[in-house]
Amino acid sequence: MNRNMKMKLVALVIGLLTVVNVQAQTTQDGLALIHGERYNEAGELFKKLSTGTPSADNQYYLGYYYIKANQLDEAQKAFEKGIQLDEKSYLNQVGLGTVALGKGDRAKAKELFDVAEKKKGKDAEVLFRIGEAYTLFEKTNDPAEAIRLLDLAVKRDKNLADAYLAKGDALMLRNEGGNAVTAYEYALTAKPNYAAAHNAVGQIYLRGKNYNLALENYKKAIEADPNFAPAYKDLAELYFFAQKYKQAAENFDLFIQKSGTTDPEMKLRAAQFAFTADDYPKSLQLLEEIKGKINNPITLRMYGWSYFKQNDPDRAIENLNEFMKVAPDKIIGDDYKYLGRAYNQKVTDGKGYDSTGVLYILKGADLDTSKTEASNTYKEVAALYYAAKDFPNAAMTYSKGISLDTAKASANDYYYTGLSNFQMASSLNVPTAADSNYADSANIAMNKKALYLKADSIFATVTQKLPEWPYGYYWRASTLYNAYDRQENVDKGISAPYYQKLTELAELDPDPSKYKSYLKLAYSYLAFYTQTTLKDQAKAKEYWEKLLKVDPDNVAAKEALGMAVAPAAQPAATSAASKPTAKAKGAAPKKK
Repeated sequence: MNRNMKMKLVALVIGLLTVVNVQAQTTQDGLALIHGERYNEAGELFKKLSTGTPSADNQYYLGYYYIKANQLDEAQKAFEKGIQLDEKSYLNQVGLGTVALGKGDRAKAKELFDVAEKKKGKDAEVLFRIGEAYTLFEKTNDPAEAIRLLDLAVKRDKNLADAYLAKGDALMLRNEGGNAVTAYEYALTAKPNYAAAHNAVGQIYLRGKNYNLALENYKKAIEADPNFAPAYKDLAELYFFAQKYKQAAENFDLFIQKSGTTDPEMKLRAAQFAFTADDYPKSLQLLEEIKGKINNPITLRMYGWSYFKQNDPDRAIENLNEFMKVAPDKIIGDDYKYLGRAYNQKVTDGKGYDSTGVLYILKGADLDTSKTEASNTYKEVAALYYAAKDFPNAAMTYSKGISLDTAKASANDYYYTGLSNFQMASSLNVPTAADSNYADSANIAMNKKALYLKADSIFATVTQKLPEWPYGYYWRASTLYNAYDRQENVDKGISAPYYQKLTELAELDPDPSKYKSYLKLAYSYLAFYTQTTLKDQAKAKEYWEKLLKVDPDNVAAKEALGMAVAPAAQPAATSAASKPTAKAKGAAPKKK
């Protein structure tokens, strides 16, 4: 054999080996990539195969890829070319029928399918692909016909795992979850440790809210094939249902990475997961990647919410206003809340809130379908009013928040409502005879007392909810002390029960020193009351001694105990100026 002939034979053998290797790898790997939703890679493989080794079968698989990628016109071209290469390629006839079904032409699809079944009724692949076609399109599916054909296919080839998968899908179209699991388990028998089958079982359990079994099967799918992208996507949804938002976002990111998808809808979903996981920079990054590629107003909402979270109120307001303009039917309460909060972010004058901002937040609350959410939003605004010392609005808004969901109102809610009323009362100055508006003094005094008494009734609820919390009794004693004439209060001991309870609870605390400023007032009041009203000198002496322990320089206590010669003074009224407001605020009860 001469050298030229030998070289030609070597080249031919190498070429044949290459073709066989490409054929074996690409067809199966391409289908695996489709199952794994790695459509970009699958498309590249099938395109190379169809051009490198033109054949009717290769054209079918290229068309099949286009169907799965939802490119029906391209799929039709591929199938038609397959028939040109082999007019007896019934697999491509099935492909054309699948396209017709996808375009809503049931009659044409059935005509093509019937011919293929009649001519190739013993070919398991043909029967499988017709049956599968009846499961692919929501508006033209036919689960009964799909099951008939798929049963024929597996009867011809019991190892056709994908046919069992398709049968499971058909059964799910009829909401037969148990039978679908059985079909998927047959797929695992035909192809042990098949990631697609494990994942399909997981999807059924997720749909049935059996989250533990869903998790178990998704993990099996990933163990079988760490690059199987759909398992990460479904696992992300499972974690989302479980409110494990960080894990949800992480797994959806893995889906994006493994699948290589550029689908704007998938990127939007990833942005939503990132947002719920508090990863706002990532959410904004993903939104930028799909900007101009998706006509979905929800992206404007996502921009608005994320920019607010990133302390960029101007862009938050811009995007939320645009969203409300283009999609008024999609507005929910939270959209107004975020818009209002963004306006509040712009406040730099120390007021703490923007009047437009709080109106938007409350508008959002009024749109809430959950009374608890609406209640919490009102209390959110009330806290802004209180911080800005706008006590009338604070009191009114706290009250509205409590009334919206009284069953879940906490001691903390009542506490700040009481404080708001107390501060309102403290801010009212009753005119003296020398003032020009002295004529109104009686009404002002009456209003002042009414506010104090209202505060007391609210603090009474605090002590009911937290009977072992000393501060509640301090505020009851304080409001009543201010509501009545000083001498009348001491003479009648109106505040005495509450100061007494305050001292009892404080003295039981391992660290009573933290109540020092409160105990000064309580012991002073109780000492005067027991000495002047009850005439109980022994008890009074006990209170004077306790007072000296917390206030060693107290003149009245020293006088009463004979330690100094000085006129004893009545206890000072607790006023807005003298009361330990800051400490009381710091001791607010935890929200329940």
